[in-house]
Amino acid sequence: MKSTLRWVLLGLFTLVCIFFLSNIRNAFISTQPDQIKIMVGSGSTLQAISEKLPGSQVLDEKAGLLTVPYGKVWDYLGKIMAVKGVFRAAAVPLDHPTISWRYYGYSIKEQLQGFLHGDFGKFRSPFNRTEVTVVQELPTMLLRTCTYFIPGLLMAVGVSLLLAMLSAKWRRIGVFMDGVHALLVGLPDFFLIVLIQLGAIYATKFLGHYVLLIVQVGNKTPFLIPFLTIALIPSVTIYGTMRVAISRELGQDYVVTAQAKGLTRSEVLISHVLRNVMQDLLAILPKATTLALASMAVAEAICGIFGLGGFITSPTVQSVSSMSVICMTLALVAMAFHVLYALLRRRFVIRTGEAVSQ
Repeated sequence: MKSTLRWVLLGLFTLVCIFFLSNIRNAFISTQPDQIKIMVGSGSTLQAISEKLPGSQVLDEKAGLLTVPYGKVWDYLGKIMAVKGVFRAAAVPLDHPTISWRYYGYSIKEQLQGFLHGDFGKFRSPFNRTEVTVVQELPTMLLRTCTYFIPGLLMAVGVSLLLAMLSAKWRRIGVFMDGVHALLVGLPDFFLIVLIQLGAIYATKFLGHYVLLIVQVGNKTPFLIPFLTIALIPSVTIYGTMRVAISRELGQDYVVTAQAKGLTRSEVLISHVLRNVMQDLLAILPKATTLALASMAVAEAICGIFGLGGFITSPTVQSVSSMSVICMTLALVAMAFHVLYALLRRRFVIRTGEAVSQ
C-alpha cells in the first residue's frame, strides 16, 4: 500500500512539474502586458474610447497609450477594434525581450482557473483555421497517434528480441547485427527519420506512381514513416540490452549443464534463457517507451501529422492554455505503459531472496 501511494504521489508530482515546465515560455515576453497603443480617428478621443472599455485608463493621450488590466492586452485588442473611431490598435513592444515571472505566474493562475471551470484551452485548426477546444479534438489526436505508436512499439520489442536470439544462435549473424547496432547507435534520431522519409520519397519516384503518404493531407495520415521510426529507434536500445543479457545467461552453469544433457542451443535459448532474460526486457521497456514517444513526436513534426507529438512541435496549432494539457496527456500515456510494465514484472519475474529463520 505504501509503495502504491508513493508511486501515485510521484506521478502527480511529475504531472505538476510538466504543467509548470510546459508554460515556461510564458515567462518570456516581448510586449507590455498591460499597455495598448491606439490610433484614433479625427472624430474621437482616447478618453472617449477608454470610457467604453471598463478597466482601462489613458496613460498618454499624445502617444495614444492606454493601460488595461494586467495580462488582458489581447482580450482588449479584440474589444477595441470593435469600438467606433479606432483606426488601429496594437500591443506596445518592449525594447528587448525580457523574463517576467509575474506574467508567468499570471498565466499559470489563469489556466488553473480555466481548468476549474472546464476550460482546457483552444487552438486554431491547421486545416480550416477554426477555433477548436482541446477536449473536442484530444480523443481524435490520441487515436491517431496510437494507430502507429502501439504497433511500432510492439514491432520494436518483437524484432529486437528475435534478432538478439538469432545473434546468440549464429555467430555470423551476431557479428553483422552488432555492427549494424553500433552504426545506428552513433546516428542521431533525427537523421534516421529523415532517411526513412527520403526512402519513401525515392520509392515513390522510382516506381513512377503514388506509393506512400509522406505528409498528412486532410484526414489522410501517414502510417509507414512514423511506424518505422517508432519501431527502429527503441529497437536499437532493446537489442543492445537483450544481447548483453542473453550473452550473460549463456555463460551460466545451468546452460552448460543443459547442453551436456543433450539440449541443442536453440532449445536452451527458448526454454531457459528467454525466460531468464525477461526481467532485463521489462527493465528496459520503460526507457524504450520514452524513446518511442520522443521519436513519435519528431516523426509527426516532420510528416506534419496532427497528433499529440505534432501538436506540441507545430507552431501553427500551439496555444498558451492547451499546450500543458497535451504535454500532460503524453505523460499520462507514458505512465500507463509504466504501470503495465510493473504489472508484467509482478506476473512474469520470479523474485528470490534468502529465507529468514525463526
